[in-house]
Amino acid sequence: MATTNPAAEEVQTSAMTEKPKHSLWKAWMYMFDWYPSHYSKEERKLLFKIDCTLMPFCCLMFFLKWLDQSNLNNAYLSGMREDLKLTQNQYSLFGTFYNVGYLLFEIPSMMILSRPKLTRWYVPSMEVAWSCLTFIQCRLRNEKDIYGLRFLLGVLETPASTGSLYILSSWYRPDELFKRAGVWYVSSNAGSMFGGYLQAAAYTNLNGVHGLAGWRWLFIIDGCISLPIAIASYFVFPGLPASNKPFYLTEDEHTLARKRMADDGVRPSKKIGKAMLKRVFTKWHAYVAVLAYVIFQCSSYPSGQMGLWLKDEAKKHGTYSVAQYNTIPTGVQGVSIISAILATSLCMIYPLWLILSIVSSILLFSNVVLLVWNVPKDLHFVAYYFLGLTSAVTPILFPWVNIIMKDDAEARAFVTGAMMTVGWAFFSFYPITVFPVVEAPRWKKGYTVNTIFVCAFWAIFMLGQFLHRRDIKKAKKLAEQNRVLEPEDKEEREVEHEEVAEIVRENKSQEV
Repeated sequence: MATTNPAAEEVQTSAMTEKPKHSLWKAWMYMFDWYPSHYSKEERKLLFKIDCTLMPFCCLMFFLKWLDQSNLNNAYLSGMREDLKLTQNQYSLFGTFYNVGYLLFEIPSMMILSRPKLTRWYVPSMEVAWSCLTFIQCRLRNEKDIYGLRFLLGVLETPASTGSLYILSSWYRPDELFKRAGVWYVSSNAGSMFGGYLQAAAYTNLNGVHGLAGWRWLFIIDGCISLPIAIASYFVFPGLPASNKPFYLTEDEHTLARKRMADDGVRPSKKIGKAMLKRVFTKWHAYVAVLAYVIFQCSSYPSGQMGLWLKDEAKKHGTYSVAQYNTIPTGVQGVSIISAILATSLCMIYPLWLILSIVSSILLFSNVVLLVWNVPKDLHFVAYYFLGLTSAVTPILFPWVNIIMKDDAEARAFVTGAMMTVGWAFFSFYPITVFPVVEAPRWKKGYTVNTIFVCAFWAIFMLGQFLHRRDIKKAKKLAEQNRVLEPEDKEEREVEHEEVAEIVRENKSQEV
């Protein structure tokens, strides 16, 4: 059995030290301070190791999933539709089958992730299987092949999104989590952006090589990138703090990793059963979290909107080429990357409600512009690019839910899994209903619903903020009452002990 140095238990974690206070006007200067000076030397070293191993793996895993999603959209625009004789509504069903697979396995996947002994091997195995299916996509023959593969890919991708945030929230404290969640989330935007350029290069340089169309080469390249990373994850991915120690952490560092999360109130995994379900459904967290994410998910920027608008402009005016309507929309991902990093970095400096209110206001403006539609072309570009701010919401919303439920690991896994499950359940039919391709590029109905949903999401999040603050006040008040009652209880217990002792002495004297 491994032994630990007692000194590791004595190291004072950041959760037990007072955080330096900065004025609101100067606080922004510290938003990129990933290793604060009030942390101990041991804790800063531990964070650096986790940042060099867990963070890159989670980012690459998420990057590859969105690269695959982007590649399918780009392939459709770059010859797959014509080669496989696909219709417009079949294109909408690609996402539907993916979402069905995702939502069916999301909650079971999160429950598996909450088990420390399984997590370490579960995620890498899912990644290897996903990489193999990515290669197979280069041999697609018809829409049925696409439907089946997208369903299986949806099942295998379940650990990549909610699972990553669950794992990150198990290793990082709240004031560390938001910054890193922002960097993690923009890897999806980097995947979408890279996918556009990759498709343009494949279409130009590989189209026809070895008898394969350029869009087929896209999936081969994707598989060649993902498989080595998936195999390496068996050695790099650390699982949860309660899992077996990874080779790159010392025993003291592994002990410190567990201790600092425990000091911050993060509870280790317990048994999954009826008691867990009761805790989930008798508290407000699940209802607010799931409803907020469902409404946000439905109002978020559907992939391919801008590309279809540019393609329509090209048909009408001959203004854009195939390469251009693959690459121009990557500007949206650029805005997404900047906004997600900036917003999440500001979250631990300024109030969450303020950051999300600003983001929601900009998204509301973009949807209103596209609803009006008859505006200058430059304003169209501004509106589409500003919709990239949707990427600032998920890396704030999910960490927030993980933080407010940090005292219950199983309920936290279940609720975040339910958020993604129910959200994607609605999103599986939402694009077909509200944003059907046959109505592209002007979706009057879609932008009307989106405008309403943006306002509703903001209102629900603000309700969650109010309820959470109310719970904190109640907990503080209860703690103060317990501190007041403790001395009285102590005196009463001492009196009781004296009375019992007196009775015992009297009984002994009577026996004598």
